[in-house]
Amino acid sequence: MDLDLYDFLLAAVIVLAVTAVCVSFSKRLGLGGVLGFLAAGAIVGPFGFEVTTQVAKLRHFTEIGVVLFLFIIGLEMEPRKLWAMRRSVFGFGTAQVVVTGVVIGAVTLALGQSVEVSVIVGLGLALSSTAFVLQMLNERGEMMTEHGRSTFSVLLLQDLAIVPLLALVPLLAGMGDADDGQPLWERAAGVGAVIAGVVVVGLYVVPWALAQTARRRNMEAFGMISMLAVLAAAWAMELVHLSMALGAFLMGMLLSASPYRFQMEAAIEPFKGLFIGLFFISVGMSIDFRVLLDQPGTASLLVLLIMAIKVAVLLGLGWAFGLPRATAVRVAFLLPQCGEFGFVLFGAATATGLIGNFLFAVLLLFISLSMILTPLIAQMGYALANRLAARGDVVPADQPDAGDIPDRHVIVAGYGRVGRIVCHVLERTGTPYVAFDVSPDRVSIGKQCGHKVRLGDVKVPSILKAASASTASAIVVTLRDLHDAERVVSTVHNFFPELSMHVRVPNLLSRDIMLTKGVSHAVPITLEGSLQLGVEVAMSVGVAEADAIGVVDALRLEDYASLRLQLSGPKPAA
Repeated sequence: MDLDLYDFLLAAVIVLAVTAVCVSFSKRLGLGGVLGFLAAGAIVGPFGFEVTTQVAKLRHFTEIGVVLFLFIIGLEMEPRKLWAMRRSVFGFGTAQVVVTGVVIGAVTLALGQSVEVSVIVGLGLALSSTAFVLQMLNERGEMMTEHGRSTFSVLLLQDLAIVPLLALVPLLAGMGDADDGQPLWERAAGVGAVIAGVVVVGLYVVPWALAQTARRRNMEAFGMISMLAVLAAAWAMELVHLSMALGAFLMGMLLSASPYRFQMEAAIEPFKGLFIGLFFISVGMSIDFRVLLDQPGTASLLVLLIMAIKVAVLLGLGWAFGLPRATAVRVAFLLPQCGEFGFVLFGAATATGLIGNFLFAVLLLFISLSMILTPLIAQMGYALANRLAARGDVVPADQPDAGDIPDRHVIVAGYGRVGRIVCHVLERTGTPYVAFDVSPDRVSIGKQCGHKVRLGDVKVPSILKAASASTASAIVVTLRDLHDAERVVSTVHNFFPELSMHVRVPNLLSRDIMLTKGVSHAVPITLEGSLQLGVEVAMSVGVAEADAIGVVDALRLEDYASLRLQLSGPKPAA
């Protein structure tokens, strides 16, 4: 259905209004934002307001959200971390796909489907939703917990598994290689060439381009290059029939060690948030309520059966692979849903005639309903895991991985002279910290000094989020520009109000203003430097150190009251 400008604006207003209400209501109930997006999609979809009938095209377009999401995850997953997870990825993950696929396939076969259909349905429903689960973990701040890493390992293997599963479809449909006649070795060579190209571009070309734009402070071009890197990697993978999300993850992982990692995340984050929300809305639109209304009891029971099978298999495998009981429970109850790659896999199977249109509609219903039920089931799993931990059955091990940024750290905003001194003090006292600056040159100086400095603009909320501001103990704003400092203070106050703020200011007036904005401590650098100079001079002419420091301490205690009179200048004569 083609829309003119008026229809498009009307549709956009309806979608945004319904989504805002649904997401707010869902979060208020403690179910997270994803369920709200799904509900909004169901309301504005073909069985609601029907803002569009092109649901399949919309869903395919909004898969860009999944691509951007996997890129950001890749930025946080350095190769050494991935190698450390190899047992979880290729052991636990592979076992989950195979065992779950066999069990669900056996159920499908018992319901009267052919062996070929049962194989593709079993393996397709064994996949879980990468976008859905990672969004839930992200909202909870649990990506770096033990159960978060284990869950991600399974999801990563599932993303890898979509490649052989798509290759399996034409074979099961009896088509062999007749679709394009290309020999297998040529396909393998093409895949190898594309992956090698992505690696070269990610390791050398993109970092060089980002460095050039960063040195020129061209943040617009920086954002465009970041987006180009993601979409180019996704397009290259799609060209050889691999997962677009896998290409984005690979590009992100290659750039994970870059000093520009946080700024790239800040550039991509707004687009990711928009497209991932639209993706979940499109999934909600895909629910065919006619199938549900025809046989509501049977459809509901089958969905619950599939989810129960996945939970049971994940629990057994989790314990078999040595996960603590509470961790295995959380993983199992996070991954019972069917995934978005099922849309792709079953769509390909329908195109080859392997499965019929009615079965395709039923499978889409299963995927959508399982996603809707996941927040509720996840809450049940978390409650069960907490009970296990409380009974002492396990040693609670689901603490965030320190990684580059440990908990209770200090964020230093600005790495000029004052920021450098603050970092030096924090380093000497063993206080965990991370500093940010918009200048690549100052970041390089910080690296040479052995300080933890990253390129990033702390005025951007996503940079603070990437810096784990929610688990930080304090932020020190050392920026010379008072306007920039006020913007940082405003961002922290709005998004992380519990964070203790310490700010460098030029004078007492600025100090008073900052204290009214929620700042814990505002230090007038020039005034404090002058007081220290006065102490040194007094001591040099014979004044006792305790007396000289006592004078300064008294001034601070009275909030510099006597100095304010002198610094304000003489009153005009009457």
